[in-house]
Amino acid sequence: MKAHKGNILEYKTYHYLNVNERNIPATDVKGSTPAPADAVFTGPYGVSAELRELHESASTKYKRFEAKEDVDLGIFRMEGEDDAVVTLDFIVEPGCHMTGYFSSNKTGGYRSLLGRIHVKEGATARLYFANLDRSEVENYLSLIAVVEEGAKLDAFVFHMGDGNEISNVRCNLVGDGALGSVQSIFLGKGAQKYDFQYDMIHAGKNTTSNLIVDGALMDESYKVFKSRVDFLEGSAESRGNEEEFAILLDSTARSLSVPALLSHEHDVEGNHAASAGRIDQELLFYFMTRGFDEKTAERMIVDAKFAPVIDGIVYEEERERIYRELDYSMGRR
Repeated sequence: MKAHKGNILEYKTYHYLNVNERNIPATDVKGSTPAPADAVFTGPYGVSAELRELHESASTKYKRFEAKEDVDLGIFRMEGEDDAVVTLDFIVEPGCHMTGYFSSNKTGGYRSLLGRIHVKEGATARLYFANLDRSEVENYLSLIAVVEEGAKLDAFVFHMGDGNEISNVRCNLVGDGALGSVQSIFLGKGAQKYDFQYDMIHAGKNTTSNLIVDGALMDESYKVFKSRVDFLEGSAESRGNEEEFAILLDSTARSLSVPALLSHEHDVEGNHAASAGRIDQELLFYFMTRGFDEKTAERMIVDAKFAPVIDGIVYEEERERIYRELDYSMGRR
């Protein structure tokens, strides 16, 4: 794969902000397994068209999960130092339910994950994607979801690894009454760099989206968050909500957000909010007057912000793993 541009912002902003696109370096990594996309996955999605083509033609691992009844896929992990171009398909048949947890715990090697999710009429899905890599190699996450009439998707994304990360998450609410919820947390440390793009696209009538992204940045870490709630023509009576908040634990950490709310319909309700700042000093002082040192107080505040998302994990072992990762990372300050 040649070097190219990725996470390209469709609605351009000021060039000097350096957020309209990201450079994706060339790589010789490729597998031997084709992973063609179902016809329902059309239009732009993923970090880039070039990376998407790599997955479709030369994955190192491809798995297709289909729910023709209620199914719990359990826990799927990527580990080791081998290069990984992993493609996962999730197909939930009408009226069925799927749950599954997918975690990267790699210690080295190239990593790119493409997840394609199709939730059919009246079906539900609850899926988790966690990056807990100990490797500092830059990694990529591409998620595309298509949610049909009366269906519901709950997706959870945990950006907790050590390497730079470029992620692209897109939820297409194509059917009337479709619901899409995406909740995410991130924890930046060292000189880590994040580039996130989250899009919630309303195509069906009376659809509902909820996007919540909370994070904390320490040391010299840097995060760019690009998001869009887009009400297309035909999406009347729909509702979309987007919230993003970043706690800056150090003065050297930086956060930049570029939210957008677009509408081609008049009868819709959209809300978006993005903010970043240091921990409230009065709140910090309150904890310290109760006998906690500053670092412990900071950890408690971050815990409280992350808890609603982490506690949404239905797998107890993985929920505890995320809390341990939070303990470990905060303890490195």
